[in-house]
Amino acid sequence: MTQTRNDVTFAVRFGQAFRALIAAILCVAFAALVFFLAAMLTAAALAAAAVALLAGGAYWLWRKARGRKGGDDDGDPTLLVARRGPRGWTVETAGPTRG
Repeated sequence: MTQTRNDVTFAVRFGQAFRALIAAILCVAFAALVFFLAAMLTAAALAAAAVALLAGGAYWLWRKARGRKGGDDDGDPTLLVARRGPRGWTVETAGPTRG
């Protein structure tokens, strides 16, 4: 049995069309994978930002609810003044600074 020219041509064209179809499917699948991974990365970044925002808000609220500590010292540094006296240098407190 011999094959005719049409049978060979049809087989070659069918093989080329099949390869093109497989290549198109792989291309679409790869593009979909890239978009899916980009969407997942964006969602993860948004979730991390939301958690950070909630943690920052909770910390701010905790600081507001805790209030200021009482006492003379508000955490401000004290200014020390050094003067030369008859027996050498003396250091006096000039009071808390405001800055």
